[in-house]
Amino acid sequence: MFDDDEVTVELVLEHLTITQPHEIAMYGKVFTKMAELAVYGKTARNLITSAVAALDD
Repeated sequence: MFDDDEVTVELVLEHLTITQPHEIAMYGKVFTKMAELAVYGKTARNLITSAVAALDD
């Protein structure tokens, strides 16, 4: 999401540009929810480190 005017979705072979206000609102809600579920900082670093270590097992 760039702003409240446009959302760009990258696909394997092309990209979509979303400009309809109701569609942008939907992407905004999903983005907010995903940001709430995400981990940041030290917690993210620990999660990534654990995932990399699991690859070595």
